[in-house]
Order: sequence, then structure tokens, then C-alpha cells
Amino acid sequence: MVSAMSGDVLSAPPITQLDPVVSLQGVTKTYTIWDEPSARLFSLLRSTITGAPAKGARQFTAVNNISLEIRRGECLGIIGRNGAGKSTLLQMIAGTLQPTAGDISVTGRVAALLELGSGFDPNFTGRENIHLNASILGLTKSEIDAKFEAIVDYSGIREFIDQPVRTYSSGMAVRLAFAVCAHVDADILIIDEALAVGDARFQFKCHATLDQMIADGRTIIFVSHDTNSVKRICDRAVLLERGEMVFEGKPNDVVNLYTKLITSPHGLEAIRPDIEALRLGAAALPPTDAPPPPPPTPHAPSPILLAKDLNAEHLVAEERSHQQISDKEYSYGGELGRIEDVALLDENGTRMLSFVTGTRARIRLTCRAAHDVIDPIYAVTLKDVRGQEIFGTNTYFQNLPQPVVLAGAGAEALFDLQLNILPGVYFISCGWVRIVDGEVQVIHRRYDAIRFDVLPRDRSFGIAYCPTRISVRAL
Repeated sequence: MVSAMSGDVLSAPPITQLDPVVSLQGVTKTYTIWDEPSARLFSLLRSTITGAPAKGARQFTAVNNISLEIRRGECLGIIGRNGAGKSTLLQMIAGTLQPTAGDISVTGRVAALLELGSGFDPNFTGRENIHLNASILGLTKSEIDAKFEAIVDYSGIREFIDQPVRTYSSGMAVRLAFAVCAHVDADILIIDEALAVGDARFQFKCHATLDQMIADGRTIIFVSHDTNSVKRICDRAVLLERGEMVFEGKPNDVVNLYTKLITSPHGLEAIRPDIEALRLGAAALPPTDAPPPPPPTPHAPSPILLAKDLNAEHLVAEERSHQQISDKEYSYGGELGRIEDVALLDENGTRMLSFVTGTRARIRLTCRAAHDVIDPIYAVTLKDVRGQEIFGTNTYFQNLPQPVVLAGAGAEALFDLQLNILPGVYFISCGWVRIVDGEVQVIHRRYDAIRFDVLPRDRSFGIAYCPTRISVRAL
């Protein structure tokens, strides 16, 4: 049984953080597979006329006896090899498939992005498909009309919105599909590999949107072969193999099991000892709802240190409270002063947009004050296409107090760094702020001001480049 309830707040008790919004109890999905098409027809005739069981068929269990609860505000990752049952499980949660056995209970509005352009009619235009898809997801016509412009802006394909979807590329189709899902105010968002399509900026936007949804208390079920994404955004993950849930736990543990599973010729047997060790280790841990032990307090910090720590917390919180989710640079502030130019330079002072791993680069901020700026703080952050913070620093963290910038005067801030990051697409965000009465006051912020590429030096892998000298000697 699959139930999807919109949740009338006047008649139903409010959902708390601990209440499951998705509950699966002994869910199984079995398909009948026929050796040849004619066998299906003759078997149906035989069973209809004589009542005898079908012949020439066998049973295939895509999902086998899965029990799972997903709570409000949680991001659950589902990992497994092709054919492990991931998509079948998601389709049953979304309500597009019925389980053969077991119960599924879903509380809240569900938006599912199960495959590219799912729910779209290829002969309809993008405009018509927005109305169709949003109405399927439970929005009224007036709600769709109110959100239409925002959906189109988010998708970034306004010039093609009145063209048939069959003329779209796969990237355009997923842009439109994700834009609808992002604006229907769904309680539960289901994503199956769709974010692998699209350019770097759109992937960045999608991941920033997911971060905001999680912060807003939405529930996300995320299937991806991109294990870094699973580890970054998920609170918990499950590993599926041949339709069975073989392990549930921390994303990093699940990813490690999955990596060993797909590289070992012994299949599931290769990871059984690891699963047992993880389960024994988890059993030794205190329950998750137990209060954490109090931190040691050898001596009370001084009021000056407390104030400094609090300022640092405010700076980090303010930086992380804003994520760029636009196809173009996003900026705000500017009344007190402006960051007039952001430049990425090589060691010779030449503007560059591509660097080799491990080389040095300089970020130059050119600022001008409209009013006196006392105790200014200059900041930069590097993020990848998923919005993950690769590195961030500022003059406050570096303990470099800066002089006042008088109205009409300018200042140049230089950040010299070594790009010990592996190949990929990265974005530079920068900020000019100050702290007034313990609160961060933004002078000017520019997000995604520069997009640049890091090129490979060798075949090393990971996210960081750690220059390594290797030596071998005979024993």
C-alpha cells in the first residue's frame, strides 16, 4: 500500500523532526519474466480458460523485504550497483509503482526526479509541461501561475520555453524538470541520478538548492553514483545489492563498502566481514539521542578571547548563509562601498582562468569606499561545482587588522595561495565586510565572481593535491 498525504495542518498533528515522513515495512517488488513474448499470451489464455498456473515464466525480485524509515529534514543517500533495485525502490516511494508485498507510508507532498524529463510530454512545449508537471505534483493553477516566472528563470532556458520538449537536449530537459521540483514546495524530494546532467554552473545551482532545502527541513532521497556528493550532502546512506539492503549507516562507511563491492571479484562476500565489523563498532557507540559529554574546562577563557571566537563564528555563519544559485554572478550590498574588480592572476600577474594543480595563484580584490569603512575585513572562498567549500579565509582569521578606508578612497587586497586541489571546475566568491557590535555588516559581497579550471599534473585522485616524494629501496 502506498499512501501520499498532503497533510492538513488544521486536522493533523504537526510533524516533528523525529517523526518518519517515509516508512517502509517489509517492502518487496517481484516481476514475472517470460522466456518469450508468445509464452506470455499462451499462459494468460491457459490460466484464464483452465485456471492452471502460468508456464514458461520465472519470478524476479527487484526489491526484497526492505524496512526503512526516513525522518523530516533528513537527506538519505541510496547507493548500489546497476540493477541493485535503487530505481524500483524510489518509484515505489514516489507512488508510480505498487509493491508486491509490504507497506509504504509517505506523509507530505512528494516531488520526484526519477529520470530525465520524467513526467514530461515530449510533444508539449516547456510552458505546457510546467503546468502539467506542477499540477501532477499538486499545485493549483493559481499557484502555478504565481511560480511560473521563477521556474523559467531558474531553468535558464527562457528562449526555448515555447518549443516542444522533444527538441530539448537532455541537459535542457533536466534543467526544466529540476526547476519545477525546486519550486513546488515539496516536503520530500526524490532524485535519481538526474543531477549528473548539465553544465558546471547548473550542477552548482542544484546542489546549493539542495543545501537550502535541507536547511529548511525538507526531506531528500538521493541516488547517485557520485559518491563524493553522497558523502557531502547526506546524513545517512544505505547500500543495496541484488534488491536487498545490506547496510545502513554513515555515508562514508557506506561509500567505502560500495567501493570495495564494485572492485572485488567476490561480490557481496568480500564486504561481509567489513559489514560485521561496522555493526559491532556501531553497537559499542552510545545511543544517538544521548547528550554529549560536557567539554573540558581547564580554565575560563578571557572575555577578549570569547569575543574574538564569537566574531569568528559570526563570520563563518554569515559566509555560509548565502549560496550562489544563479547562472550568473550574484552580489549584494554595495551601499557602503564596492568590490570594483576581482582578478585571478598567475605568478607573472597575468589574468588567467586555468591553472595546473599545485601552481600558485593570486586573487586580487579592488575595493572603493562610499563611506568611511572602519576595521574592514577582506575575504575569499573557493567552492567546487557542488557548492562544497574547498577553502576560505579572510584578514580577520589571519589576524591581519586593516586600516580605515576613507570615503572615496580605494584598497587592494591580495590573496596569494597555492592551488593544491585536483582537476575540476571551481568558483571564487569574495566579500568585504566589517563587524559592528558583534554582528557582521556586509559592505559588498560577490558570489561566483570568477569560474576557473584546474588542470591535471598527473593521475593522482581525490580532492586535494598533496605533493608526494616516493622512494623505494630493496630490502
